[in-house]
Order: sequence, then C-alpha cells, then structure tokens
Amino acid sequence: MKKLLFLAIALASGAFLSTAADKPRKLVLIAGRPSHPPGMHEFRAGSLLLEKCLQGIPGFKIEVHTNGWVSDEKTFADADAVVIYADGGGGHPAVQGNHKEILGALVKRGVGLGCMHYGVEVVPAQAGAEFNEWIGGHYANSVSVNPIWEPDYQKFPTHPITRGVKPFQTKDEWYFNIVFRDGMKGVTPILVAKPSDATRDGPYVYPKGPYPHIQAAKGRDETMMWACERADGGRGFGFTGGHFHANWGNDQQRKAICNAFLWLAKVEVPANGVESKVSEADLAANLDPKGGPKPAAPKTAEAPKGPAPKAAFTSAVITKKTAGHAVDVDVDITGWKELHLAVNDAGDGFTCDWADWAEPRLVTADGKETKLTELKWTSAKADFGQVRVGANVKNEPLRIAGKPVAFGLGTHANSVISYTLPADAKFTRFKARAGLDNGGTDQGNGDSCSVQFQVFASAPVLVAAATGGKASAAVSTVGHEPDKAVSGLEVHSALQAELFAFEPMMLNPTSTDIDHRGRVWVCEVVNYRRHKGKRPEGDRIIILEDTKGTGKADKVKVFAQGPQFDSAHGVCVLGTPDGKGTRVIVSCGDKVILLTDTDGDDKADKEEVLFSGISGTQHDHGIHAFTFGPDGRLYFNFGNSGKQIKTAKGEPIVDLAGNVVEDKRKPYLEGMVFRCNLDGSRFETLGWNFRNNWMVAVDSFGTLWQSDNDDDGNRGVRINYVMEFGNYGYRDELTGAGWNEAWKKANTKEKIPDDQKFRYHWHLDDPGVVPNLLNTGGGSPTGIAVYEGSLLPAEFRGQVIHCDAGPNVTRAYPVERDGAGYKARIVNILEGARDKWFRPSDVKVAPDGSLIVADWYDPGVGGHNMQDLDRGRLFRVTPKGHTGYKIPKFDFTTPEGCIEALKNPNSATRYVAWQALNAMQAKAQPALAKLATDADPRLRARAVWLLAAIKGNAPAAVTQALADQSDDLRAVGLRIARMYSLDVIPVVEKLAKDASPLVRRECAIALRHNSSAKTPALWAQLAQQHDGKDRWYLEALGIAADKQEDKCLAAWLAAVGDKWNSPAGRDVIWRTHTPKAAELLGKLAVDKAATAADRDRYLRALDFIPKCKEKDDALAAIALGAL
Repeated sequence: MKKLLFLAIALASGAFLSTAADKPRKLVLIAGRPSHPPGMHEFRAGSLLLEKCLQGIPGFKIEVHTNGWVSDEKTFADADAVVIYADGGGGHPAVQGNHKEILGALVKRGVGLGCMHYGVEVVPAQAGAEFNEWIGGHYANSVSVNPIWEPDYQKFPTHPITRGVKPFQTKDEWYFNIVFRDGMKGVTPILVAKPSDATRDGPYVYPKGPYPHIQAAKGRDETMMWACERADGGRGFGFTGGHFHANWGNDQQRKAICNAFLWLAKVEVPANGVESKVSEADLAANLDPKGGPKPAAPKTAEAPKGPAPKAAFTSAVITKKTAGHAVDVDVDITGWKELHLAVNDAGDGFTCDWADWAEPRLVTADGKETKLTELKWTSAKADFGQVRVGANVKNEPLRIAGKPVAFGLGTHANSVISYTLPADAKFTRFKARAGLDNGGTDQGNGDSCSVQFQVFASAPVLVAAATGGKASAAVSTVGHEPDKAVSGLEVHSALQAELFAFEPMMLNPTSTDIDHRGRVWVCEVVNYRRHKGKRPEGDRIIILEDTKGTGKADKVKVFAQGPQFDSAHGVCVLGTPDGKGTRVIVSCGDKVILLTDTDGDDKADKEEVLFSGISGTQHDHGIHAFTFGPDGRLYFNFGNSGKQIKTAKGEPIVDLAGNVVEDKRKPYLEGMVFRCNLDGSRFETLGWNFRNNWMVAVDSFGTLWQSDNDDDGNRGVRINYVMEFGNYGYRDELTGAGWNEAWKKANTKEKIPDDQKFRYHWHLDDPGVVPNLLNTGGGSPTGIAVYEGSLLPAEFRGQVIHCDAGPNVTRAYPVERDGAGYKARIVNILEGARDKWFRPSDVKVAPDGSLIVADWYDPGVGGHNMQDLDRGRLFRVTPKGHTGYKIPKFDFTTPEGCIEALKNPNSATRYVAWQALNAMQAKAQPALAKLATDADPRLRARAVWLLAAIKGNAPAAVTQALADQSDDLRAVGLRIARMYSLDVIPVVEKLAKDASPLVRRECAIALRHNSSAKTPALWAQLAQQHDGKDRWYLEALGIAADKQEDKCLAAWLAAVGDKWNSPAGRDVIWRTHTPKAAELLGKLAVDKAATAADRDRYLRALDFIPKCKEKDDALAAIALGAL
C-alpha cells in the first residue's frame, strides 16, 4: 500500500514527469515469466527482440522488464505507455497484489496500456470491466476461443498502427470472439480475418470445444488485434497472436506491433511504419531455458546446433505397402514427465501424409489404461490442417486402411503433439497404433503417402528420415543440395538433364519465359500466401543468362522488383531485336501488368496496367501467364478463383460475344480461357468451366492446349484440347453444383468404380460438355508448352509438354486424331523418382530447341503450404550426348532473316520475327509466300497467318490455306476468315463436305452466332455427317447452334425426314435444347428399344431444356411409361 501511495503522490505532483519538450516518450514493456514448451510464450525473448527493433526511433524509448512485473515501480512515474506480454487468466500480472490499482492510476493519468497474447485474457470477475475500459476488450474463458490457425490478413483500416503493413499470414494461437466494449465504442479492429469452418469446429487449445456459439457464427469476420481510444485521453490495444516466438520473424506482424507501441505512447508513426530486420540469430537470442532444444527460426536452412533429443521409439517408414497401413507402438515411459508424439514426412515431402495415433493409451504397472485423448495437450502443431481429437485434420472420422478408429489423434506430417504427464499417475507404458489416415491414402496422390512415427520424452524439433535421425529444422534440407539434383531424377532414356540455374542465383520459380537471346526470365516468388511479407522489398522478375554457351547460367539481372510482383504467376516476354522497347506481361494478383524497357538496359522503365479486377490474389487459382499466338494475338487464362476480369480502369469487360466476362453462369463460370489483341482489345472468352487451368499453349495452327486440376483426391487431372467456345464441365452448368452431387446420384443405383469418378468430376455425360483429351490421375498440373523444334527426338516433335508438380513429373503427351478431336498417351521426360522435392512449375522451349524446366523445389506442392523459401532450379533437357547452349543469331532487318527466326521453335523469337515481318507488310510477301510452300505444315501455317496480316491480303491467305493438303491448314483458313471478319458462309459451303472431321468441326465453330439465312441449312448438312460416335464433333455442332437451335434442328429434321431415330440422330437430339427436342426425347425414352441407361441419358438431356409444354408432356409420358 505504501508503494501505491508513493506512486500516486509522485504522479500527482509530477515529481517524475519531464517538462523538457524534447524528452523521449517512454514505453514500459513487461515480459511474463517462462511458460510453455520451447519456442512458445517466449515473453522475454520476444520483448527484447521488439526493443531492439525500436532502437533509434526519435522521441521514443522502450524499457523491458522481465519475470512478470517491473523491478522498481518508480519506473512507472514517467511512463507514457505500458505493455504486458505475459500469461493471463487468474495469473495475469495485472491482478496480482495491488497491480490493478497501480495500472488504474496510470490509466487515469492517460498512460497507454496494451496487452499481447495470453495477456489479453483476464477472469471477467477480476478485471473484465477494467480491461474493456483500459484496452477495449478482453478474452473470456468459454466465451472466446484459442485455436491454432493461420488467418489471412488482407485488408487493414486507415490507422497509424497499419501504416506500411502489408497482407500477411502467420500460424499462431490467434484468439477470437473477444468480449469488447458495448457497441465497440471507441474500438478500431486492426487485424481482421475470417476463420474457416474447420477452425470454428475446433478443437481449440483449451478447452478443446467446440462451442456452439462459435460454430453458429460461421462466415463471420473476427478481430485478432484492436486499438481503442479512452475517455481519459489515453490509448489501448490488444493483440492475440504471439504464441509462437518464430512469428516475430514475420516482418508485417512485427511492424504492426512496433507501430502499435509508438501509437500507444503517442509518438508519430512513420508513414511507412517502423522498418526493422530480424536475423536468425536475433530470433534465437534470449530464449528461456526450458529444458529442450532451441526452436528453429522460420527461415533457417541449417539444422539446429547441439544434441537433439533421442527418440524412444522410431517406426519404419509407413506407406500404403505397409500391412494395414499401420504399426504398433509400445514404449516404456517409466519416470517420464512429458510425452511428445512426432510424425515426419520420411524425407520426401508431406504430400498426402495424413497420420493417426490410433487408440493411444497410457498404462500403469498394474495394467490400468488411460486414454491419452482424455488429457489436454500443451501444444499441437502440424504442417497441414489442424491436429484434432477423434477426427483427422479435415475434421472427418479417423480411418486407417478403411477401418474406423475407436479413438485417437488425427494429424499430418510434419507434426509434434506434446503433453505434460500427471505427476501422480505413474504411467509405465505408452501404447497405440500409428498409421496412415484414409484422408491421405484415398487421394489421387495417395500412393505417395510416407510417414515415420516417433515418441520422445522431451520436446523435439521435427525430425525427417532423410536426416538419419539428426535434428532438423522445420524442413529437412539434408540431401537436397544442387549437386544432387540431377541424380534425383529419372530422365527419359533418349534425353539428358543438366542444371541450368539454381539457388542462390534463383529461388522458387513460378513461371518462366525464354527470349530470343536464350535468356530465361523468371517470376521468383518468396512472398506467397503465409509467407507474404517475408521479402519486404517484394518479389522479383529476373533474367538468367548463359554468357559462355556452356549450358549453365552465369549471370543474373533483376528486371523488376516490388510488392506489386508478390506471388507473380506469369511472365511473357515480347522482345525487340535490340531490347529497346521490350515489353513484359506479368500476371500477378488482381492485375495484369505491362512493363516496358524503353532503353534496352534490362530494367523496367515503365509500368502500366493491362487488366485489373481479377480475384484470386495470393492464390494459384487466379490469373496465369500470357502467350503469343501465331495469329499475332495474346492467349491466357485464369482458374476458378479469378472470377472476373476488368479493364485497366476497373470497368467490366464485355467480350466479342456480347457477354460480361464474369463467373455468374451468364454463361461463363469458373476457370476461363481468353484471347485478345496485344493492346487488350477484341477480347474473347474461348472456354469456361475449368477448375484451375494453369496455363494455355497455342501451336502454329492456332490450336489450344491446356491442363486442369481436379478437386483433390479424385484422380481427375486432365489435359484439354480447348475447342473454342466450349463448356468444360467442372461445375454443373444448370445448378453450379460440384462433382460430388453427380457422383452421389450415380451411386444410388449401383456402385460406380472409383476409376470412373473423373467422368462425374467433369460432368462428361452432360450434353454441352466438351470431352477431355486425357485423364492423368492425381496431381497438381502447372506449366505447358508445345514442342515444335527438331533438336529432341521425333517422339516429342509437335507434341504437348507439360509439368505436374504433384507426382513430380514433366511429361509429353503424343496425340493422334480421334474423329474431330484427339487422343493421347503419356511419355515421361523427367520424374523425381529419387527426389520428391522436384516440383516442376513451368516448361519452355529455348531458341536452340532444348527444354528449360523450372523446378519450384519444395517438400510440398508449394502453393498451399510452401515450406522451402531458399531453393529453386532450372533444368535444361537435351538429347543424350548434346553439349553446349548455342543460340542462333538472326537478322531482323531483312525478310529472309526474319523468316529464319519465324522458323525457330522458341515463341519469343517468333514474336520478334512476327512483328518485324508485319511491319514490312508487302515487302515481306515474297519471302512469306515461299515459306508457305514449305514441306512442314507448321511452317506453312506460320507464313499464312502473316500473309493474312498484310493489308487487304486476308482473303487471298484464306484461299491459299483452304487449298492446302493439310487439314490443319484448311482449319487455319477458317480461323483467319473469322479473325478478319470475312464472310465465312462461302468458306463453310466449300468445306462442309470435307473428308476431315477436323475441318468440319471448324466449319461448325465458324457458324456460331452467324445470322446468315444459310446457317441452319449448313448446320444441318454438317449434322448429317455425325457418325453417332464422335463426341468432339457432336459438341462442335452444339457450339455452332448456340442461340439458333430451333432453326438448326428444324433444318436438320427437314433434311433427314423420318430417319431421325438413328444412333447419330439420337445424339443430335440429345445435344439440342429446344421444345422440339423435348418432344423427341420423350418419344425416345418410352421407346421399347431404349435401355435403362438410355432413358437416364434422355432424362438428363431434358434437364437442359427450359420449361415448355413439350417438356412437360415428355416427362408425363416417361412417368406413365414407368408405371
């Protein structure tokens, strides 16, 4: 009491207050006593780290006091702010002894008060009202919750605390559902995010929940940091993060707190916030001695020093080949005070590594068993999902090898679950079954599941099998050095792979392009998802060059860097012969950015926005890379998080079909493919209803190819030939429902084999869905290109080359004709057979005809839980025995020189040649005409596209193409006619009976939305040539009839008369969505010759016909027929 009286007198008299105007304002930071396992609640280390970050701020000083209170309460006399970073609840420093009265007196004087992490929790009856007054709110047990989760902080209010803070994510024990002042009066939310439903469903750290009132608020934003203004003129803030010490390594989280400290003390916060840098040594300094090894800093690439705790039990590596997918665990734990259960990824990355501790029991000497699940863990963490009691990481029932688990813990590698054992329990053994959860083994990549289980008596760092039992950082790096990179790959027998570039020259490549000089341009991404802000200066667009021709990059330049390039997912180089005026299209976040190098110094001098308003920022399902087509136009796509695309000014884009380009089923939905002129004009939507179509490739004929990612676990990754204006079936076109609805419906009648799930995943049996070229199983498909060179063996020439980061493979897909479409097979080029960190992200063709394959290089696929920030590789693929990297030189000043460049397999080289030849116009015509007679149809096509670009010459180019012996060239003729808005009717009349289904397919597409009176009859002529087997051709007919189906069907019926009921005729009716088709479908469904499968097919077709009398009559007839 004497202390309080003395302090009150001192404060009232101002005996300890400085009147000097320049005296720094002082913040007292109180760090709590040691608690929790290593790396958690490191109050002392965290406080001293923040103190270091704030040194040198003008007009401000910070004073750190440890062990839960100030060493001398006189220090409060001249304090302008106090922050408490300590354990809370009943042990909160604020409620011990007379501390509440001391703090109350400070607050009354206007001293700022802030609390961090556990420090925001008080027992409501002890100090709830005071905390609401002092700092604006408090954590109340059983009202608020404390799960471990990873909020995505994207938007911030205008407030001094948020100055310079950029979007970020950190996985922490972020409390929410805080009890705030009534009506949030005077309270400003600072860090706000939306917890997932799984986060709300628990378990929470303690009590584990779930709480109905938390679950009932699904979809609501929550506040994890706030600031408040008090009536006494003082300020307050609360911050619920700070559980894991390593998160102070996140620049954005740290900046928010440093800003808050200044604001709390009424010191002006810099315009860009408090800038600070933290090293690994800084994070490792001043940690409390807690009897365990120091935790690894988040960015470290080295194993922690010092002896690691020894595992009392280490299982063999468990895979799907392990009997029962599990192993028994029986460990002597006599005398143990702690129990730590670890799961590692067996050194090959954690893809699909869902793991269960099944029926875990603690056993005493007399045989009495206690379920481990009845104890509360002190900490639980996993690299994916959330550790749960009685459920797997996605909150689904625990199952191992298809059998239910009675009770247990669900987790995912890499994971540690820690317990403090009751002192009086005298447990002698720990028993369990440790196995692979079906949540992982049932996925498309389930065969890659591989984990190792370990049991420790003291807290371990994560341990991977690849380390040979040595302690490792959160990501094992042993055995992943660049000199081992090629040996980890299985290379096609006719090819060789060499490292072209690797860390530290380059990190984490998401997208690449190769210019006409053979230099590789790379989107180098560090600030991705939960790592956003790790590189404060922003991500980079870099140029890698091999100046010596050895096949290895020896020079790197930074073309552009900044936060606007964070998580860039596409780069397209539109060069010039001398580099001056080179333009580079970067696909990043919500924008497509156009960079220009005006003076040729390999630095971006001008930055413009080409497109904007794209969703999916910090999401790999958003905007992707652009590519230049043989027709002089740009092609690109976005995945199903892209949602819409707008002009540079933010205005909605209306495409050439007259539709707003947005995901609203009018008619477009989900992922889409686009085409436009170089300036963004004449915008077209070429395909839609994909999931995550990562990148589009265009061959010399103007044919489009791409891949698409399935919903995880459905083994439905696909390769697509993109038939223009088609729907590709990811969502139900009518309802927007996902694949599971169709799958459930199909299985109500009979059990459908899982290997047919992809048909329902992509709604392939619905009328109006274009078929897939190839189903490749499970994966995470990425970059794609068409190889039109001659350096590689014949098997690869003219074929699609593609990367799939999931199964660690780069493949070719040699195609052959299949009616009006194609079919393909798989040929592996590179496979990470011995290095599962190999994550190919892109592939491009170099000017010498070699392949450059980009490797994201990460234990996981990357996007959802990028673990390794310090590695990235480029491999160069050539025929066996090939040496050197020799780039041909071209003369772009003459037509002949440009023709040689136009023949090159490298897209960027062809772009420079295309622009030069197009600028020459008639001067280039003789050289182009000569190339148009070349034996190679791909070179002829390139020439014809440019001949069409000569002013007034498009009709002649069409005529030349239509006369070509190659049906691909005849298709080019139709495409040119459409591109230049020529009358396509005479062209279709000429080709309507072409022997090639491919040409007739293009005729059908050319008729789409054509208002000519001749269109229905021409459509009918094409429809009569359908063979009843070719789904590609049938879908082309459907695309052609869009908006005039009544007229087209009527013309066809008039032509076929009473012969409409044939296999081909039934197809045409099934695909047509008109009242007349409904009438005929009704007749077909009640026909005695129709099978049950036929009737189901006809009923499904009726779903797509708008309500009309004919449809009602057909359904009634079918219902009567079923009686």
